Amino acid sequence: MPSNWSKIRDEWLDRTAIAKDDAKWALEALINSEEELFEIEQKIKNKEDAISQVKILKKKVKETIYSKEISLDDIALNTSNSNKVQISVPSNLTYLLKVWAAAEGRDLSSVAFQCLETGIREMKSKGSIPSVAVNRYDSACQKRIALAEVNNLLEKYEIAQNEIN
Repeated sequence: MPSNWSKIRDEWLDRTAIAKDDAKWALEALINSEEELFEIEQKIKNKEDAISQVKILKKKVKETIYSKEISLDDIALNTSNSNKVQISVPSNLTYLLKVWAAAEGRDLSSVAFQCLETGIREMKSKGSIPSVAVNRYDSACQKRIALAEVNNLLEKYEIAQNEIN
C-alpha cells in the first residue's frame, strides 16, 4: 500500500463505487488539510517528530467531515444518527402493537419502528413517495458513504505512516 497521500487519494478515486462528483465532494473535506498532510509527510521523511501535528490535523479533518455531513440536509445528526419522531396512533392500533411487542418480547418502539420502516420501503418501491424526495435521499446516502470512505482512507493513510516509522 502506498504511503503517499496523493497516491492513496487518487487510487481511491479510481476504484470507489461512489459517483465521481460525490467522491470529489467528500474529498473537499480534506482539501484545506492536504498541504498540512504533505508537510507532515516531509517531516516523517526527514525523521522529525510529527506525531503531535498528525493528532491536531486528524481532529481538524474529523471536524470538517462532520460539518460536511451536517451540510447534507442542514440537520445536525446526534451521535446515534437518529431522531425522535412522535406520532398519534389510534387506540386499536396501539393495542395491536403492544400485544405484538409482548408476544415477541420486544419493546413497543422497536415494533412501531419496524412497521414504519416496512411501510416506507413499500411506499418507496411502489413510487408513492415523491421522486424528488427519493432522489435527495439517495444523493444524501451516496454522500454519507463517500464521507465514510474518505474517513476510512485517512485512517489507512495514518496506519501506513505509522508503519513507515
